[in-house]
Amino acid sequence: MPHTYTNDIVTFYEDTGDGPAVVLIHGHSLDLRMWKYQVGPLVDMGYRVVRYDVRGHGRSMVTARGYTWDNYSRDLADLLDRLNVEKPAAEPLAVESAHIVGLSMGGGIALKFALDYPERVLSLTLVDSILPGFTYSEEFSGWITGLRAAVVTEGKDSAFERLWLAHPLFDGVRRHPERFAEVAEMVSGFQAAEYLPGSETPGDVQPDLAARLGEVATPTLVVVGDEDLPDFRLIADLMDANIRSAQLVELEGCGHLPPVEDPAAFNRVLLEFLASAGK
Repeated sequence: MPHTYTNDIVTFYEDTGDGPAVVLIHGHSLDLRMWKYQVGPLVDMGYRVVRYDVRGHGRSMVTARGYTWDNYSRDLADLLDRLNVEKPAAEPLAVESAHIVGLSMGGGIALKFALDYPERVLSLTLVDSILPGFTYSEEFSGWITGLRAAVVTEGKDSAFERLWLAHPLFDGVRRHPERFAEVAEMVSGFQAAEYLPGSETPGDVQPDLAARLGEVATPTLVVVGDEDLPDFRLIADLMDANIRSAQLVELEGCGHLPPVEDPAAFNRVLLEFLASAGK
């Protein structure tokens, strides 16, 4: 499985199929395996599917610092710049543009990338996305603060089992025991380096992407589970209202992880959108 150097780190990725590139960006504490139910259908419809582990996740490099939105965006740009490294020498090294799909934290990365490199984004899909600059509820913010403190005081494994995997954020996928076990396995491999004292985190340098939604001009699909937490449903509504080209789809019976909870419904919506993007 290939690794490549991106923005001074080593990034692990998987690259399958031929055709227009679709880049899939996973959520916080997960890794590229969360998209296992999307790869086959996308390849069958003629797309090249690129999944990668965000820095600090999966098999990509874990660093002491550098977990910022700027770095996440540059990591993706560098990955696209080197994606054809194993292709014949006659082909360009870079993939100039791609359809970008991100879930939760991955949605925030996708949005930042679309604002930083609009010419490289054929379309944008934001799934139960976070939104840097959005003011989260006291309940949700307090839970994140408590999780960060618990990682330091009791260790990552205990804190993530007690506070992360047990949270209502995962209620939707918890209804599917085999899929929840897959999620739990991914979380177990997350080292949570960004939670440790002295590490930069995305929250330390918080760009106000909420105020820049009107700058997004690329075709945009906003997907949200109708049973997700109120914060994320509100974010979806804000994106729909402020991104000029956005279309909002609520997936019935889904929580925070629709690509895992209901792959058939999510894949149908995604493939219809990509076809409509016409590239």
